[in-house]
Amino acid sequence: MNKRRSRSGPSFGVLFWIACILLVVVLYLASHETIRNVLDETNFVEVVFEDRDPEAEEPADPRVVQDAPSGQQPTGERAPDTDEHDRERTGDADAEAEADEPERDEEPLHTDEPDATPTVVVEAPPERGDEPPRSISASLYFIRVSDDGRILTEAVTRDVRYTSSPLSRSIDALIGGPTTDDINHGLLSLVPPGTVLESAWIEDGVAYLDFNEQFRFNPMGLEGYLAQLKQVVLTATDFPTVDRVQILVERERIDYLGGDGVYIGAPLAAADLPV
Repeated sequence: MNKRRSRSGPSFGVLFWIACILLVVVLYLASHETIRNVLDETNFVEVVFEDRDPEAEEPADPRVVQDAPSGQQPTGERAPDTDEHDRERTGDADAEAEADEPERDEEPLHTDEPDATPTVVVEAPPERGDEPPRSISASLYFIRVSDDGRILTEAVTRDVRYTSSPLSRSIDALIGGPTTDDINHGLLSLVPPGTVLESAWIEDGVAYLDFNEQFRFNPMGLEGYLAQLKQVVLTATDFPTVDRVQILVERERIDYLGGDGVYIGAPLAAADLPV
């Protein structure tokens, strides 16, 4: 009886462990995906089974490793080339010195020696329109009516500013009329209102004065036409380069001024006009 009981004991224990192993296998097969995900997320396998060698790990910054005492080499490391090691140390020292040094604005070096190729600045000549204004003392002729009704011309000296054509500016000043002081002294102008000098030039002593259409209409009649011609011709011939004046209207030469027929078809001198 004792022998039978001793044999049945171990058989039951084996069956028990087989049943446990089967249960574990079944549970693993049923949830092995979940177990694998948990192991992957926690890096359990890498943490437990990774073979680390602390001495084989290199420091993040080689400069942190302390130099070995003179005449000894660090264990497990190859001695670097002397020249390369010196260059690396020198380069690191230079980089640190440059980083600590404050930035400075580079200034050109000044030497007493002249440049080999000096820069020559050539100024362009000023254009005619950019010339500084100048002034002349011009004689402008206005009209004075005498006590007996005669129309007389009288010169007024005026400073005229100009840039390129003093004759044009003088005729423009004449068209502008007398000043308040001139009017208070009995002077007036019989050049028709609205008259504009379109252009002016001088050729062979003849001043060509081109007026707009308003120059042809004078409300004073024949005496008014003669007076306006005297004002223009006398003012223009006061210039030493002008002997005669050719009147143009809108760039065209016309024979007579006004319906009463004052001839302007040829250049006129001061002596050609009646006193």
